[in-house]
Amino acid sequence: MGNNIFQRAKEAVSNLVGKHDEQEHQHQNNPQHEQLSAQSNDFSNEDISVAENIISSAMADSSDAERQQLAELQKELDQTKNNSQQ
Repeated sequence: MGNNIFQRAKEAVSNLVGKHDEQEHQHQNNPQHEQLSAQSNDFSNEDISVAENIISSAMADSSDAERQQLAELQKELDQTKNNSQQ
């Protein structure tokens, strides 16, 4: 059947990383709109908090292999969060 919370964590991080990558792509292809785009992130602090909470919840019900993947997802989320603040 699979671990639904684990799947939700993967989806949440994937969505945030995808939004960040899209924003970076727009900056590279259209530098004139960089100032406007910098003022409005494509994702909010609430989106990040939700993803972090899902990861945390998934840790409790996961196998060792899933926990390892969740730790990687947390690192990826942290990198995305740090890159969006620059």
